[in-house]
Order: sequence, then structure tokens, then C-alpha cells
Amino acid sequence: MLHWEPDRDGVRVRTPQGTYAAARLIITVGPWAGDLVPSLATRAVPERQVLLWAQPLRPERFQPATFPVFNMESPEGRFYGFPVYGVPGFKIGKYHHRLERTDPGAVDREIHPEDEMVLREGIRRYFPDADGPTMAMKTCLFTNTPDEHFILDRHPEHPNVAIAAGFSGHGYKFCSVVGEIMADLALGGRSAFDLSLFEIRRFTAT
Repeated sequence: MLHWEPDRDGVRVRTPQGTYAAARLIITVGPWAGDLVPSLATRAVPERQVLLWAQPLRPERFQPATFPVFNMESPEGRFYGFPVYGVPGFKIGKYHHRLERTDPGAVDREIHPEDEMVLREGIRRYFPDADGPTMAMKTCLFTNTPDEHFILDRHPEHPNVAIAAGFSGHGYKFCSVVGEIMADLALGGRSAFDLSLFEIRRFTAT
């Protein structure tokens, strides 16, 4: 999607392949939410994240049967990760990795020594048996809201447009219910779930 706009009969959406008309629209564009819904530019903010996969020194301790998926608060920040499963290596990341807000179209995809240092600090302090060679590192994007809760709502000015954005690093596991909510908002204008926690207007209510 390059652009959307309301028209008399609904909305028009422009893409590289052409322009499409519809009665209703669901906007789920990840870190580009602020580009396509300008009022979200300061409320759904893209941030550069880096993930690391390490070869454990004691691999038997990091198997799914013995090691959990984790999300851990620490004095250094919030680390999260996964046991060795599907791909080689113990996976670790840190929320707000290096506090790098970014343009999603120009995010730095290179990996730097400072990126590894942040994650090695967490491994060495809390998971020393995982402190083996780095097997891979990748850059990704989180789109954070000020309170780190999602945005699931209809557009304040165009009720035939539903928006899902600002998943703040923990939205993927909710994708099935978010899809149901978006379908309900688009087709019926409301959801059976209480969405007050996720309304856009919460950012202007205080």
C-alpha cells in the first residue's frame, strides 16, 4: 500500500500494481503505520532490534524439554528468548535493544559489535552455559506504543477503516485473535471483546 483515502463510496487504496476501491479497509502495515495514518506517527514508533543465536556450551540444558521460552526483567532491561528449536542455537533478544528509533524504509540492517555486546551481557550474566560462539545475528523491527499495548480500533475520522498497529514486540502470538477482531470491526463495526485497553483515544485521554 502506497496511499489510501476515503471517497464517497468507501475507500481507495493505491499500490504499485494499481488503485483499488472498497467499502471498508483494514490497515495492518507494521512499522509503516505512522506513514499511512499520520496521527499514529508518535504513537506507533519503529525501533531497531537485533537478535542473536549462540551455540550453547551445554546444549542439553537449552532443549525445549528442559528450557522454556522466556521474557525476563533484569536490572539491565528485559531479555527474551527461546530454547534450541527448529534452527541451531539459543536465541536471545533485548527489548529496546539500543534505543534506536528508525525509519522502517531505511533501517540499519548491518550487525555491529555494539549489538552483540548488549546481548552477550545478558547471556554471560544470566545464561552462562549458553555463552558459546555466535551462530547468527539478525536485525528486525518492533513498533512500540507509549504504553506497549496494541492499537486495535477504528479510525477516529473514518469508521469504515480499522487499524491494528503498535504490537511492541509481543503481537505475533496474538495474530489469530487480532485477525478475528479486525474482521469483526471491518464487517460489523464492533468486537465481542472489550477493546478499551487498545483504543486510539487512550493516548489523548490523559
